[in-house]
Amino acid sequence: MSDKKAKESIMKGFKEALDAQENEPKKPNELDSTCGVHDDDLVKRFREAIEQENARSRAEGLPITGYDSVRKQSYIEYPDGRRVYGDKK
Repeated sequence: MSDKKAKESIMKGFKEALDAQENEPKKPNELDSTCGVHDDDLVKRFREAIEQENARSRAEGLPITGYDSVRKQSYIEYPDGRRVYGDKK
């Protein structure tokens, strides 16, 4: 078999595999299906964990990170209240 025919055969196999993968039905989120935790609950727990970590950092005098929704930029807030914005546009 020539190199050209071998390459064509391989590419045809890749295309068939990709087509088959695209046509597979979507599987449910495995975390939800195994633990029964809904996305809303996960988001709530994640936000609570961030708030707890920020409170701990403030108590220890460490800077925290945040996001300013008005400026649409992330920032680092130091214990003295000063904010340094990181996203330069």
